Amino acid sequence: MTLLLGPPGCGKTTMLLALSGKLSHSLKVAGEMSYNDHKLEEFVPQKSSAYVSQYDLHIPEMTVRETIDFSARCQGAGSRAEIMMEVSRREKQAGILPDSDVDAYMKAISVEGLKSNLQTDYILKILGLDICADTMVGDAMRRGISGGQKKRLTTGEMVVGPTRALFMDEISNGLDSSTTLQIISCLQHLSHIMDATVLISLLQPAPETFDLFDDIILMTEGKIVYHGPRSSICKFFEDCGFRCPERKGVADFLQEVISRKDQGQYWFLTEQPYSYVSADQFVKKFKESQLGKNLEEEISKPFDKSKNHKSALSFTSYSLTKWEMFKACSVREFLLMKRNSFIYVFKTTQLFIIASITMTVLLRTRMAIDAIHASYYVGALFYGLLILLVDGFPELQMTVSRLAVFYKHRELCFYPAWAYAIPSAILKVPVSLLEAFVWTALTYYVIGYSPEFGRFLRQFLLLFLVHLTSTSMFRFVASVFQTVVASTAAGSLAILVASVFGGFVIAKPAMPVWLAWGFWISPLTYGEIGLTVNEFLAPRWEKVVSGDTSIGQQTLESRGLNFHGYFYWISAGALIGMTVLFNIGFTMALTFLKPPGNSRAIISREKYNQLQGKINDRDFFDKDMTLTAAPAKSSTETKKGRMVLPFEPLAMTFTDVQYYVDTPLLILMKIGGRIIYSGPLGQRSSRVIEENEDLVKQLSSPTPGSKELHFPSRFPQNGWEQLKACLWKQNLSYWRSPSYNLARLFFMSSGASLFGLLYWQQGKKIKNEQDLFNIVGSMYAVIVFFGINNCSSVLPFVATERTVLYRERFAGMYSSWAYSFAQIFWSFHSMFCTLLFFNYEGMLLVSLTPNIQVAAILASFSYTMLNFFSGFVVPKPHIPKWWLWLYYICPTSWALNGMVTSQYGDVDEEISVFGETKALSGFVEDYFGFHHSFLSVVGVVLIIFPIVTASLFAYFIGRLNFQRR
Repeated sequence: MTLLLGPPGCGKTTMLLALSGKLSHSLKVAGEMSYNDHKLEEFVPQKSSAYVSQYDLHIPEMTVRETIDFSARCQGAGSRAEIMMEVSRREKQAGILPDSDVDAYMKAISVEGLKSNLQTDYILKILGLDICADTMVGDAMRRGISGGQKKRLTTGEMVVGPTRALFMDEISNGLDSSTTLQIISCLQHLSHIMDATVLISLLQPAPETFDLFDDIILMTEGKIVYHGPRSSICKFFEDCGFRCPERKGVADFLQEVISRKDQGQYWFLTEQPYSYVSADQFVKKFKESQLGKNLEEEISKPFDKSKNHKSALSFTSYSLTKWEMFKACSVREFLLMKRNSFIYVFKTTQLFIIASITMTVLLRTRMAIDAIHASYYVGALFYGLLILLVDGFPELQMTVSRLAVFYKHRELCFYPAWAYAIPSAILKVPVSLLEAFVWTALTYYVIGYSPEFGRFLRQFLLLFLVHLTSTSMFRFVASVFQTVVASTAAGSLAILVASVFGGFVIAKPAMPVWLAWGFWISPLTYGEIGLTVNEFLAPRWEKVVSGDTSIGQQTLESRGLNFHGYFYWISAGALIGMTVLFNIGFTMALTFLKPPGNSRAIISREKYNQLQGKINDRDFFDKDMTLTAAPAKSSTETKKGRMVLPFEPLAMTFTDVQYYVDTPLLILMKIGGRIIYSGPLGQRSSRVIEENEDLVKQLSSPTPGSKELHFPSRFPQNGWEQLKACLWKQNLSYWRSPSYNLARLFFMSSGASLFGLLYWQQGKKIKNEQDLFNIVGSMYAVIVFFGINNCSSVLPFVATERTVLYRERFAGMYSSWAYSFAQIFWSFHSMFCTLLFFNYEGMLLVSLTPNIQVAAILASFSYTMLNFFSGFVVPKPHIPKWWLWLYYICPTSWALNGMVTSQYGDVDEEISVFGETKALSGFVEDYFGFHHSFLSVVGVVLIIFPIVTASLFAYFIGRLNFQRR
């Protein structure tokens, strides 16, 4: 077991990634790496070795036991079965009777494909995770295991497998020294008993942890200064002139002796003047030492491949068969669906409510069989399609949240992308069936569609396929764009494109010829074709109105949907094909795309040395870049740059506090390194309590002349200063979030360009009611879908900010009102009126919900209501009186009212309307209920909406706290 030691940034992580075969291909690599004389290209290093990252990536909905069980199942038993058979054979030959417990354990961990493995219980026990084995991992908003337990879980996830080469990166981060000692001790036994190779990088190991290692690799500036036995490292540095003090930890000494700032204090050759020894000089001295020569000789010897066991290296990418991998991923996906059952129940309940509202607005008793009401039926069909399209949007959020763990498992060769993608698609089929059935069963006969039961079943089938296509599409979008902000913007753009080209917002004949292809790539197109053909080719719509044209045929022709009946089945087939295509794209994206990560600027070694010479080490390089010795500085040199803060020291004491820790507290120290107690604890810390009771009593009595600790207000600054500080903070946060701003700008610019091209000069060609519907449809789409993008994109941004707010508000830094109004100001800076309302609505939804998934579902519910009561799908005069209040509280209805009325409310040009001639302004009043005289009121109401929404956000973000920690 080897310790990799070195200062931050010296290349420890890069070295571990290189040894485990996970180094980025964009880096230039010199030299060769081999396992048992096999080069990395000759086997699968990801399966032969395991890299344990310093970052803890786990699915928060799974428990500790489930996480390790899944890892053990994916990694398989390796060569344990073969080893067990060989051991049993030799025992029989020698007449040895094995210990029954050991024999049972060895047999139990040698079985492949078990859901729960005895090895898991063993790992949980030795890592101290047995006490939280059935606790969910959790995240920033959900209570789960502690940070130290997460770190141990990350280690256990890899140790549970059969891999015998472990490369572990900073596994002690967030752990106390006792836990670190326990884990390293466990790994020491593993490496010695199982003959495993373990390389662990630690930043500052405690002395007792340091002593457990066999070898040490010391790095600095990307170079290996020492690689050899732990027991010989102090001797090597003594030969270089540096001695470790007796009471100094060796690990701390090693970190400081290679540092320019701290090196001089360890120079012990007083008869010689000290001069800084660089990393290159240490490397040279090590190569010249006996240790370095022995290492070079050992490496140069060729490995005898005949001694290599066939199971020592893995030559296949995966441990399990395809069927076992599929089963493992399916079981986990089903488990996650059960853990997220609240989300699915919430979605279904939401759909039930929307369907109930829709069917009571469009009651069959108010729907006649004529040309005017036929447009209402078309609107109802489009609205149903849009509902089920948007209902799949939360799938995007859930997919993005699990991508980080998937990429981790992919790099570890747990399973291929298809084993993850196929269960995700198949197990969501029942959800799509349920959603489509709820909508169809509630609305079909109440709205008054054609009464034939076969047509009911066909509508249900098509809505099911639309929902299935929607969830597949959003999974695909999430896998391509990978981050929440980018995926949300791309998903909103997908909804916009699908809706605009779906054949309702703008009729197919009105589309430019060179953009007609957009009609055929929209999933809503096939849903619209199938549903309208299913409805308007029914017998009740065969009444002839003019010539040989029936009402149903006339309605279909006006929309450009005049297809034959068999196009229903073509539409169904097209939706199935799209679903398959999106899932194939999802699988391909997961297979080939790289995981998102922080970009790093990479420069050559020569450039690095040059920069170091110019910036950091000017005093140590001459004109020819030759290293020169620097004179040692006197320890008595005056230290400058320090300041004394005018704070009065305060003593805080506690009495009758009961607090227990697992390990002794042996020494109590105070600031300055002064020891106030050193000795045994005694039973239940009785000795410490006895020694310190007098001290507590003394400190509990106020000193003469002191005042009671009192704060005049809860916060250190007044409201105005808090607001200014929060404005400054939000300014930095806003402009340093390019993904958020660029995504919104991209959506707006691309959406505006699309609308400009699609509706080119349409406003000058109003000859009939369909031409007006096209123009009003453009305004409706701009208001609703651009607003939806604003609301959707702000959800993850504010959700992240809210976590910070909880922490900073608890610390008393500022009030929630200062924070919320700072958020509101910077949103006001970028948006206004209707779009501003949607921005504030997204912020309000985050403040009302426990997590972003529920916020996204609630947002989709609000989108449907804002869509349905905008006055376009169902005009105001046709909305029943008992639902008219919803029309008035929807800002989209006021915005559409203002836009249409300001453009056409005073235009008296006559147009053809359902076979009659009527003034354009009169038709706007009669059909939509928009009056030009009411325009000033509309303007005032549009200003009120964002003010009310912003105030509600400010109130709820301060009152509600969903953090469960």
